[in-house]
Amino acid sequence: MSRLEEQINVDVPAQEVWAQLHRIDEYPMFVDGVRAAAAHGSSRAHLDIRIGDGEQAFETRLADRGNGQVMDWTVDSPELKCAFAVNPLDDEHTQLQVRLEYDPEAVRAAFGGPKGFAQVHAIEETVRADLEKFKDLLEKRQ
Repeated sequence: MSRLEEQINVDVPAQEVWAQLHRIDEYPMFVDGVRAAAAHGSSRAHLDIRIGDGEQAFETRLADRGNGQVMDWTVDSPELKCAFAVNPLDDEHTQLQVRLEYDPEAVRAAFGGPKGFAQVHAIEETVRADLEKFKDLLEKRQ
């Protein structure tokens, strides 16, 4: 498994960051490639992802832990694990940390794209861009 860790500071309170992470239907607004998303209860979500000219559906498991500070996402195929940690910096500023664990070959088989270092770079750039969109979305709502 490969691991990627990124973080971003957001100029909103931690509870707003936490609430946005749980608005699954709004993921297409800040996650590249997500065409549609819907929660199924509090522990599952369905994502429709654009892949090249096609589309693929993914079922995910969600779990909250850490008393409203960590949200875990798990996808079985391809094997992906993601944790979002919400860390208040003060009353009006929050750090969002993302840790993504993935099987490079399974990701390439599911999504296509480059191999090796080029794949790692592409995933890093996508995650960074998604975090910036997340930040912009929240800060513009202020």
